[in-house]
Amino acid sequence: MPVTFATEQWPDCLPELVQLWPAHWHEVAMHQDRIPLDPNYVEYERAYGSGQLHLTAVRDQGRLVGYLTAIVRPHLHYAHSLSAFYDLYYVLPSHRRGMVGVRLFTEAEKALKARGVERLFTGTKLSKDASAIFERLGWEPAERLFVKWIGD
Repeated sequence: MPVTFATEQWPDCLPELVQLWPAHWHEVAMHQDRIPLDPNYVEYERAYGSGQLHLTAVRDQGRLVGYLTAIVRPHLHYAHSLSAFYDLYYVLPSHRRGMVGVRLFTEAEKALKARGVERLFTGTKLSKDASAIFERLGWEPAERLFVKWIGD
């Protein structure tokens, strides 16, 4: 059975997402020694309940092996332009072959376009730079994001 890609509902996928998040976090999160993984389930549920949370799932024989979540809403600067802001994207290392990552982004884009989204926004970790994939898919570099720890 080939790997499949589909838009899924947050509550249906959440138990499996929770199982993958620690590996995702360990692979890419900054300041792990200061900030533990602690997803804000209340805000995710609020975004889902208001129709703003999009989820594209990657499955291999029914098992979740990757995902992309995005927040879909009018842009704060362009009220009449629906935008999608990619929140998370991840594919298990064992499935990072055969264009699975590229297909994840392509399938999410098709689904979001069908919802009326006009622009997609995302970032990429410098330590796991996916810029080449985004550029291959027609994305344009727009900004650099900086992070500074100011906590105690």
